[in-house]
Amino acid sequence: MAKSFDLATSPSHLLRRANQFANDLYTNEADGSALTQRQFAVLFAIDKREGASQTELVQATGIDRSTLADMIVRMQSKELLARKRTDEDQRANSVRLTPVGRRALRAAMPAMLRAEAGILNVLPQRLKAEFIKALTMIAQAATDAQIAAEEAKTKAKAKKKR
Repeated sequence: MAKSFDLATSPSHLLRRANQFANDLYTNEADGSALTQRQFAVLFAIDKREGASQTELVQATGIDRSTLADMIVRMQSKELLARKRTDEDQRANSVRLTPVGRRALRAAMPAMLRAEAGILNVLPQRLKAEFIKALTMIAQAATDAQIAAEEAKTKAKAKKKR
């Protein structure tokens, strides 16, 4: 066993534990809400970018393309959102909230705000801004890696077609 590794100081393990804490806080606060955290993120991103493409939503939420596509189909079946082909690119979908989706987002917002406060409440005031800054940097690195992977996949497909 590697002597230099310790779960107590492992960034990936600690992030997973922190993520579980955040999920648990939201689940407890939501108290039976119909939305999961990821569904909330998708609806919130669409609310801020009405008519966004699924590619834009991947970038906004960090949810991978295939998972997001599956989520959108399931959320459509629950009448939370609607999608249609864009005029600019008939291969792309534009996604918007339905009235049901808008109500679900509004109903879940107080639980999300309480859960967010619960996460930050475990930190001393002086660390909160730095914590958000560090998480933002990690999330941006994830977004950059996701974009690079998509670009590499697109280039590989184009190369195969030649």
